[in-house]
Amino acid sequence: MEVATVTTSDRSLLHAVRGALTEADEAFLCVAFVQEKGIHLLEKELDALQRRRARARLLVTTTFATTSEPALGMARRLGLEVRVLNPGSGSTFHPKLYLGRAGARARAVIGSANLTGGLATNLEAAVALDGRPEDVPIARAWGWVESLWQDCRVAAWQPDRASDAAAESIAPELLAALTREWRREPVFMTLGPRPARNVVVDVTPSAVYVETDRSRERRGGAEEIPALMFNLAWDHLRTHGELSNRTLLDDLRVHRSSAVCALLARVAGVRARPGKTITLEWRGHE
Repeated sequence: MEVATVTTSDRSLLHAVRGALTEADEAFLCVAFVQEKGIHLLEKELDALQRRRARARLLVTTTFATTSEPALGMARRLGLEVRVLNPGSGSTFHPKLYLGRAGARARAVIGSANLTGGLATNLEAAVALDGRPEDVPIARAWGWVESLWQDCRVAAWQPDRASDAAAESIAPELLAALTREWRREPVFMTLGPRPARNVVVDVTPSAVYVETDRSRERRGGAEEIPALMFNLAWDHLRTHGELSNRTLLDDLRVHRSSAVCALLARVAGVRARPGKTITLEWRGHE
């Protein structure tokens, strides 16, 4: 069995979690908190599980406000069986395990990161195990989550029909900064050797609407960039001190990465690093 320490500093933790789900016949995510950003980071792998008709389960707590109804709805639409464990009596449900197995191979990632943007944007660490289902550490992890799944206090998650739970909003500080810059000058030029115009037509708590030549051809106007993509970029930049266009596109899966970089580059405390590659640096409020 191979054992490795993985972290968010080099994005190895996120890659290990994705790897545990890739090609799995069965997957089990046992975490305390779930947010839309976290589901987004694993959406490609979860969708592939669903297409393969592999069993995928999610066990979570809703005791704290950190887990969101929209995130659990996203998980269910991607084929996850969702159950909730709220122990009560002052107990806290706080595990973070990502398990996958396919035939004679099994993988597990066990550490500090919840199924949130923290998989990429926090400072988190975990141990990644790659071996066989019968290897003792992996078998014990599976046995433990299976026992929790059958706990008498566990209930199938049902959407709260009375809830007005909304989609994720842009972080207030970032929303205020983007709104100021949009009102000052709505044209944001992309970074890099061939700048292009991005015209922001609206900034709302849930999304930024950007019009480009391509968006006019494809949709006849502006395209929406949802809040979670800005929050992922913003959190990663401030935590790790820098953010490249390539990290946005490949790791955070922000597909309007050039527009997001262009907008963030005008926020106070953010600097575009000179050079051909697009990289932002966080200088803080100097």
